[in-house]
Amino acid sequence: MNTQLSTRTRFAAALLTAAVAVGQQTEQTKTPDQAPHFVSVQYPRDKAKAIAVVGNKTITLGELIAHIDARHYPGFEALVRKQPTFQRYLQSDLMAPWVRQFADLEAVRQHLDDEYIDPVELERAQSDSLKASFEDYLGKVIEHRRQIGRPTDLSQRHVNRLLADFQLKRGLSAELQGMLDLLEKDDYTRKQLRDFFNDNARYFGGQVTVQHILIQHRDGGTGLLLKEDGIARANARVAEVQARLRPDGSNFNELVRLFSDDNRTRDNDGELPGIHRFDDRLPASLCRAAWSLRDGQVTTDVIETQYGWHFLRRMEFAQQVFILFTDDAIPSIRQVMRRAMQERRLFAARGSAKIRLLL
Repeated sequence: MNTQLSTRTRFAAALLTAAVAVGQQTEQTKTPDQAPHFVSVQYPRDKAKAIAVVGNKTITLGELIAHIDARHYPGFEALVRKQPTFQRYLQSDLMAPWVRQFADLEAVRQHLDDEYIDPVELERAQSDSLKASFEDYLGKVIEHRRQIGRPTDLSQRHVNRLLADFQLKRGLSAELQGMLDLLEKDDYTRKQLRDFFNDNARYFGGQVTVQHILIQHRDGGTGLLLKEDGIARANARVAEVQARLRPDGSNFNELVRLFSDDNRTRDNDGELPGIHRFDDRLPASLCRAAWSLRDGQVTTDVIETQYGWHFLRRMEFAQQVFILFTDDAIPSIRQVMRRAMQERRLFAARGSAKIRLLL
């Protein structure tokens, strides 16, 4: 058990290390007079600046701020306009996820075609999603306080402050999840569950190990896109990896050491062990790609995440637990099936809209 926990801890830290390390290096080498090497915005100066293109729609910074103000943090627009503390959110590690989630919401709306969404039901689903995610977050806060010996009986005022902060930082994520919850209801028949289980038996108790090469095209500290010269350098490195990478992946270890920006895994051949099919420690795009490969197969193109561009080579699949289709297993199967259907819908919407993130 201790070995398993140690492996998971190392794995969870591995993918994040490059971002942290490069971000720290950036802060250490940057002088106060230097402009940031990543794309940054100010409000209201850049109110009309495009931050994403979704289908035929261009999303601006002003639209994002207005949405957060209206839906998640009343008064946000005025605070960003007047207070430096809130202005700094636009150059923080919150900005890139906000842009991604706001673009995803628009992509899902565009992908609905003639599918009708009752606005009252949508509001209810999104409220339920926010409530569930905040309760989970609050439970973790209380457990952390217990572990460090602080009082766990929080006043209502304290809880309200935590909720306001949570809504600002994670409200868009809960809003997107609520939309997916409404569109993909948990109403599968027993036959549908059995068919899904039979088609995807490896999802249950299985895990894969991959190697990856990370090429950063985003700032390590904030996650924001690099400026044009930084993107150009990253593209050149991607092209060089593609030119050198053998179809059988036999030189993958060498390319990891030469090109990967992930400092933690680079000395371990870029290994990321024990990836579950829906692994909350990883971006969904990386999990999807890892599980779509066969053992020994390499990706022919890069996989984009909030950390950068990844090349993957799948090393092995391992079945850790064997599960049978029983009444006791149905709740877990139902949960995994719903998550799979939501992921399918989201990635279909992203593909159809050809989302371009500009921040």
